Amino acid sequence: MNTGREIETKRLKLLPGVNKRDSKPFLKMLREDGNFQEFCGVEFSERNLSKFATYFERTGHEECIYSIFPKDSIEEFIGYVGFHRELNGDYEIEFYIAKKYRRKGYCEEACKAVIKQVFEEGVSTDHNQITVDRLYATTLIENIPAIELLNKLGFHRDDPKDGLILVMQGFVDEDKEIYICPVIKMIYEKESMCT
Repeated sequence: MNTGREIETKRLKLLPGVNKRDSKPFLKMLREDGNFQEFCGVEFSERNLSKFATYFERTGHEECIYSIFPKDSIEEFIGYVGFHRELNGDYEIEFYIAKKYRRKGYCEEACKAVIKQVFEEGVSTDHNQITVDRLYATTLIENIPAIELLNKLGFHRDDPKDGLILVMQGFVDEDKEIYICPVIKMIYEKESMCT
């Protein structure tokens, strides 16, 4: 859980995520934006949606989620950006922006601010200061807008010398149906940091 300070950019305020403030508008976005399966990997259902009710205060994997608000409308939650540590020790960036705010540069602006913060000063997760020098991202192979954003941020495909690895992530829904989602893995290292 993000226990650090807020970050301010030219147009945005990024506040440490809090379920009490952010869960309801986030669940509304996931319900109404029409890309639940793209974001979550499973078909929309109220049961699958309910799994995101405590998204902003998860603990245990050094999660650090910032809720995104426009500076001129601090009451209007428009998405989030953050990262978490995977079991292998790598840190994965994650983000979501409400459909009506996409393609306006908000997600890029927020991601750059969080990447800069975690690479330079660090962030507080579960009251521990975390600084990293490498992040990775996975996204569905057909999610072209996310891939374009990651490229703009300086991420590049993690293509080993012996050939492309296509990561497959699987999900099981409440009807016990298995969904296999082909995703690509992209990495971003401190040396390639854009300002």
